[in-house]
Amino acid sequence: MNALRLIWVTSLVLSSAAILVMLLLIVARLITARRAIRRSAERRALTPILLRAGDHEAGAMPGTASEVATDLSLELIQLVRGDERAAFIANATELGVPARLERRLRSGSHRDRADAVHGLAQFDDPATREALYRSLDDPDKNIRLASALALAATDEVLDTDSLVEKLELGAGQSSLVTVSLFRRIAESQPEQIKALVTRPGQNAEVRLAAIEALAGTGDYSLVPVIAQLAMAAAEDTEELPRYLHALGRLGHPAARPAVLAGLASSAMSARAAAAGAAGRIMLVESAARLAELLGDPEWWVRFRAAESLILLGEPGIALLRAAAAGDEGLARDAATAMLAERGLPA
Repeated sequence: MNALRLIWVTSLVLSSAAILVMLLLIVARLITARRAIRRSAERRALTPILLRAGDHEAGAMPGTASEVATDLSLELIQLVRGDERAAFIANATELGVPARLERRLRSGSHRDRADAVHGLAQFDDPATREALYRSLDDPDKNIRLASALALAATDEVLDTDSLVEKLELGAGQSSLVTVSLFRRIAESQPEQIKALVTRPGQNAEVRLAAIEALAGTGDYSLVPVIAQLAMAAAEDTEELPRYLHALGRLGHPAARPAVLAGLASSAMSARAAAAGAAGRIMLVESAARLAELLGDPEWWVRFRAAESLILLGEPGIALLRAAAAGDEGLARDAATAMLAERGLPA
């Protein structure tokens, strides 16, 4: 075979291959378009069924193995409330949505499993709770965390020690996510979260997250414990300002020793947290120290001190006015700004 014939044969083969690939793409496009049309038709048929309240006529629920009902349910469930939501969940259950979500949770991709967890959280029944419990052993940490959040939202009794271990809490997990989980659990099981605070040898990050979760509950029984932790914490650690902030949110006078010590801290974050806490617990005896902090080198400390002096009422406001009329530049500016912000004469 000479070179010219070889080129001709090669060109013919390549052209045939290109035509074949084009035909395959056209067929795939037609199949995709047909599937999209079928899915759209199923969505139109299923939407009124899912949203319809009350009883259904016999045979009204189409017998379909399609995943359309599942995907559509996940989209629509966020849009309904009250009695309509209860009817929607009943209709979705009749269509087999929870069962399909459970299958996705066992064998789906990471995204499918995450969607399944969020979907199952809407179907509060023993079967879905059992599925969520199983997913606490999922290989992916985020799936395990989402399952724990879903279970906490159902007021399910949870073993927090087991959760800390399964979710690897305190080992690089976002503190905001941990606090969110503990807050949900604390709504119905505060004692479980309190145990994480008082247990000896507890991971510091877990303890802090538990404290922040409980800080807004008004449970004063923890104030002495948190105050002791604050007194024992080193000044240059992250823990100290977070303890002081929690004491401020609880707003109980039993926090007095820890707050006064924090006001004298060499760490800026601790001084700022203590200054904020002093006003919230109405610690009038801290007024003189707060006035001194109006001249602190750090503006956040100055702001918190000025804010707390306002909260202390007339004694604090009098100190602010004295600072506003004084010669110390930082203190004068901080006091003047806070008085102006609150609409008070300097």
